Amino acid sequence: MEIRVSKVNADTFGKSDLYIWEKASTQETIQFLKNAYDFFGKHAVKESYKVFALKIVAKYLTKAGFPKDQIALNAAALYIVNRLPASYPNHSSKKEFASRLGVEETSLEWYTNSLVNKLGFFTLRDRQNFPYYVERDGITFAVIASVTKVFVEESIVQGFAEIKPFDVKNIVDQILDMLISKLRIVPPVFRKDLSQKIEADLHEEFSKT
Repeated sequence: MEIRVSKVNADTFGKSDLYIWEKASTQETIQFLKNAYDFFGKHAVKESYKVFALKIVAKYLTKAGFPKDQIALNAAALYIVNRLPASYPNHSSKKEFASRLGVEETSLEWYTNSLVNKLGFFTLRDRQNFPYYVERDGITFAVIASVTKVFVEESIVQGFAEIKPFDVKNIVDQILDMLISKLRIVPPVFRKDLSQKIEADLHEEFSKT
């Protein structure tokens, strides 16, 4: 199998930031990903989760290179995939998850944090402070960003035309109603946390203008 890497126009559909780590051979990367896939299979992970976790591992290699502990990285990728917003309620602890996969809890913690930081995962928390992860270049985040953009732009032009004043809290409520009640892209339990994040981003953005 040969993997070719080429530059893709930024405006092209399907643009990917996956490439072979420059310090590794193509064959080393392929074997690493095969090992990860086998690990997921040994733990009876359903196919869609295996592919998603494998993509996370591949992106991590792109950003950070080969880890010291591949098993812990595999477990962390799987932990993140098992904690998507749609999995709510999911109150299993890292300790339980680590034990089930045969890794140290501290290693799972370290690699989870590394994945979140390196790949820029967006984190939401439920009322019990359990984390749930949203891929920033995934569908859920794209919908949140798109809906937010639409409502903000509509509110800005209404303000310019003096139809109604620009009100950040009102805009955020409209955004959340669309995301939670109409599109159902995130469960209602995340309304408070998502509200705070969107409102903070809007205040920061408008402070620059």
